[in-house]
Amino acid sequence: MGDDPRGRSGREGILYFGAVGAGLSHELSNVFNIINELAGLQQDIVAAAAQGGAAGLARVSDLAARIKAQVVRGEEINRSLHRLSHSVDEPDGSFDLGETLILFGSLAARVARLAEVAFEVRPPETPMAHRGDPFALLLVLHGCLRAAIAAAASERRIEVSAEEGPGGARVIVSSADPISDLNSDAAIAEMLVVGCAALAVVPRLERAPGGGYLIVLNLGPESTEPRSSG
Repeated sequence: MGDDPRGRSGREGILYFGAVGAGLSHELSNVFNIINELAGLQQDIVAAAAQGGAAGLARVSDLAARIKAQVVRGEEINRSLHRLSHSVDEPDGSFDLGETLILFGSLAARVARLAEVAFEVRPPETPMAHRGDPFALLLVLHGCLRAAIAAAASERRIEVSAEEGPGGARVIVSSADPISDLNSDAAIAEMLVVGCAALAVVPRLERAPGGGYLIVLNLGPESTEPRSSG
């Protein structure tokens, strides 16, 4: 499709989907491995409990709680994968911005953990409906997060939030460390180009009033040219 970045969205979307899917699959494998180990340990304790009395039974109860916690974790990972799969259903539908940010937080948690950065998502306190492509927003946020991780130095703190703006919703990726360039990595730049074209948005680099650095996405109809301040 020539130079139209939207013509490359299939490939970029597949790369993102594959990366996230592989990470979630790895997390599920960890869950299953832990459950398997705990089940084996439980078998040993049950055998010993027949001779160990109350102390052995208490250990069995503790193991049951640990197994249940892993099942809950596995269910949450599976729900995130399910929601990611359905994020491609409606490229121009209405979706809740807060729910999409929460989904992004669960999908990006492993990426942030492996990069050893403190990562937090703060969804809006009230529902914020937005019309557009939720998968494209996930793609853009992933590119912004990777750019912020690449720039992370001493502070290594990244936060994603959303708020009402004068022209619509504003999604903000904030970092305690300076973010000077969103195009330093070719893969990140391509991901942002494709996702932003689908959302009709241009990311802005700004300094936070109280300190820190921001990547701002104005999701309303009035997108402006990118600028860097500070």
